Amino acid sequence: MRAVKPIMLWFISTILFTLAAFGLELWEGTKISTTEYYGFQNIGFAIIFLMFLFSVLLYPVILLPLSWVIRKIANPLISRIMIFLLSGIAGYGFFYELYDERFIREYHLNSSTAVVFFGIAGFIYVLVDYYFESQAIKAEQNPC
Repeated sequence: MRAVKPIMLWFISTILFTLAAFGLELWEGTKISTTEYYGFQNIGFAIIFLMFLFSVLLYPVILLPLSWVIRKIANPLISRIMIFLLSGIAGYGFFYELYDERFIREYHLNSSTAVVFFGIAGFIYVLVDYYFESQAIKAEQNPC
């Protein structure tokens, strides 16, 4: 179970953060009505594919090492809270990478939407991580 858990979390984090980025694009990106911005309205599913590729790289490069370091420093509850909070902060950063400052002002885009979507994705990720950890503990206690 220990070897399978990171692979399952990689798959789940990819799906969650792709959905969070796509939700952000649908909620805020559709407000932008200029051809200067290449979002879902202009390039369609190609942007979902790009978000998916970004999410695939996000876990092994950032999330797995960061969560490993946090778990070595703090207890499991604190580490899960930190991952949840860092997900919301990452959504804030992703918002400002995705949308230009001019688009944010002109179309009244709201960065709190990104914090909420990515925070929800982080919360679900933490719940799934907790579930896998509790299953691993049960399997160790009851090896039948």
